[in-house]
Amino acid sequence: MLPSLRISDNIFLKMKTNFLIFLVLLVPVAVYGESSWEISAQEWAQPRHGDWLVHQPALAGAIAQLQQQPDSHLQVRYPGGDEGVLWAEELQSWLVALGLASNRIELVPGSSKADLIQLTVVQ
Repeated sequence: MLPSLRISDNIFLKMKTNFLIFLVLLVPVAVYGESSWEISAQEWAQPRHGDWLVHQPALAGAIAQLQQQPDSHLQVRYPGGDEGVLWAEELQSWLVALGLASNRIELVPGSSKADLIQLTVVQ
């Protein structure tokens, strides 16, 4: 039987804080003027982990803008069907695990393309 690996709450909190700081530092200044980003199915098919999320431009841009606008929320428009729902819920889980409050995420079916999630910061 493998030993259980448990991250202490203090270490997990530091990881989440560092992740959010990295997102802000990695986003170019030009991204702040945008309010919508896209993640393709091909991009999402990459192995996902914290480091990938930090370097994913759409997520970094959306989180940075959310931090600049505390009263806003992130609208995640996803493709319909079971696959789209699973994709959106996995993205939501990653964002919550990394420190974004779940009440700031709105999942909306009906992406413009079957292989695309659209992220929009809404006031």
